[in-house]
Amino acid sequence: MNWKRTMLILAIAAGTLAARADDKALIAKGKTLFLTKICFTCHQTDPAVPAIAGQVLGAPKFIGEFWGKEREVALGFGGKIVKVKLDDKYFVESVKKPLDKVVKGALAPMPPPPPPITDDDIKALMAYVKSLSKAPKKK
Repeated sequence: MNWKRTMLILAIAAGTLAARADDKALIAKGKTLFLTKICFTCHQTDPAVPAIAGQVLGAPKFIGEFWGKEREVALGFGGKIVKVKLDDKYFVESVKKPLDKVVKGALAPMPPPPPPITDDDIKALMAYVKSLSKAPKKK
């Protein structure tokens, strides 16, 4: 009976390691897309490296713990202000239809990413952006 349990544990561990490798590959693809689709010009990801265009335009920063948090957006540029949660659905919508919800205080809506952008690309971008969301380190 113990050998069955050992084999099961090994199989689960191997699957977990394979999933982590897939996640790392997806995150790496997302980072490449983040750079090549010029997302970095507006969305700051490193506290030491400002995204000047984003500072001027009021673009959201991807620093600290942000994924799953609420933010205020306008329904359309200059529209009614509502609260949304930064989750998978909102992220995909923001990339596909950036004019539908504009972050409150932004001077301009986010432009659509340069084509081509596939659903797989959006999934990779989302994996990368999610990977940046981290709770602040305790001092």
